[in-house]
Amino acid sequence: MLRNPRVKYITYYEDSESIRGRRTAVWELDKANHRNIVRSPVLMRELWLQMWHDIHPDAKSKFVTKAKRGPLRDVDCYWDYGKARCAWPEYCEYRYVFGDVHLGQSCRLKTSSADLLLHYI
Repeated sequence: MLRNPRVKYITYYEDSESIRGRRTAVWELDKANHRNIVRSPVLMRELWLQMWHDIHPDAKSKFVTKAKRGPLRDVDCYWDYGKARCAWPEYCEYRYVFGDVHLGQSCRLKTSSADLLLHYI
């Protein structure tokens, strides 16, 4: 089977022997620059949110993934070319600021990220 060189493949390995009752998951991103992946602000923010939730003593609910909670920062908003509008219309709006080079940079949150973060504690 030949791989398409433009597609990034994800390989999942699971180890259920580490700690009784717990599972360890490792995600392998093929065709990704592994050295610079920790410099990704989105990856580090998601990691920070999950770690913060896990150690927070007052956490009352399970961790909410990005797919369910929507964007938290302006950089999470992007332009949906298929629909000719900003993606996540319930959270993001088109708001041009001088210096925006492409449509995606003009998509910004409707509310502040501090307000949104309080919903997930």
